[in-house]
Amino acid sequence: MKPRPKPALAPARNMRLSSRKQRKQQHLLDVKVRYRAATRQRNRRALAWCSGLLLFCVAVGGAIYGGREAFQRYFWQNPEYKLSEVDIHTDGSLTREQIVGATNIQEGRNIFALNLSAARKGLMALPLVDRAEIQRILPHTISIDIVERKPVAWVTGPDDADPGADAAAFLIDHNAILLRVKNPSPDYYHLPVICGLQVDNYEEGGTVDLPEVRAALELIRLTGENPARYQVRSIDVSKGYCLVVTDERHAKITFPLDDLASQLDRLALLYANVDGNRQEIQTVNLLVQRNIPVTFAPPPDPVLSAPALPSASPAASDPALAAAKKSQFLSTKKAAARKSQLLHKSTVALYHEVEPTIRRAIPVFTPIPQT
Repeated sequence: MKPRPKPALAPARNMRLSSRKQRKQQHLLDVKVRYRAATRQRNRRALAWCSGLLLFCVAVGGAIYGGREAFQRYFWQNPEYKLSEVDIHTDGSLTREQIVGATNIQEGRNIFALNLSAARKGLMALPLVDRAEIQRILPHTISIDIVERKPVAWVTGPDDADPGADAAAFLIDHNAILLRVKNPSPDYYHLPVICGLQVDNYEEGGTVDLPEVRAALELIRLTGENPARYQVRSIDVSKGYCLVVTDERHAKITFPLDDLASQLDRLALLYANVDGNRQEIQTVNLLVQRNIPVTFAPPPDPVLSAPALPSASPAASDPALAAAKKSQFLSTKKAAARKSQLLHKSTVALYHEVEPTIRRAIPVFTPIPQT
């Protein structure tokens, strides 16, 4: 009896395969297994990510829909939030109809449906509006606060006629913005007048960007801070290089366009020197740095200012007394006329060599600004 053959032992895992072909086949099997496992794992991750994204979109969409429905029910469609009151505060002459028309705010609409930014832009488009604030006051009120531009002067054509009667005249504020007011306040008629401009070339809401107009507004601002010092009645800017100012005494003062504060100091010193002589200034030229040219108004006629002849009363029946009073009046009148002639001759003899428009040059010792 032959012995049974022993079965072949499988090679150990760490044993080297005897054949190169066997080693190659084993390697291919391992790669296939790893590839299938990696594919299954990647598919599971992609499915989990898509499921999470889908759940997130469903949650966000539900939140948006629910929030929108809640806003529609509790805010947009809530009758308690319908606009029923527009509270307007303004410090000028704008009417309620003008303000509401510019904002396009209508009562009865939902207060949250109003575009406050667009309403404010509409208000700022009005030339009279300087600043505007609009806010919601729940549940049904809109508050509008307006600060209007304050006119500081009138702007007219070549002459300084009554601006209230001139349909082409404008009001102007401190920023040189032209205004028109339908129902001007009585205080506006006492404002200074800036004349000498071609007002036909401008329109309401425009800006007058001229150096002479800027200088005129600056002079009005400086004199407005201290009205007791100097008051401006009108300013002629037609020359362009200077300001011809008419004050409350009807004197014409010529100002340069720059350094107006120091020019007002020079003018105040000049008036202080002249007021002691009880003379009325007619013209002053401040363009000259030294020895300011000044002309004075002529003195009043003594004949016109002499007392009138008293009428005879019934009690004055004495002819001698009446003749004496008449003789005294005639002598007084002749003496006044003689004095006026002497004063006129002395004035002509004193100023006959000076240019006719300049009666006196008064030295005002002030430091000359360095250029």
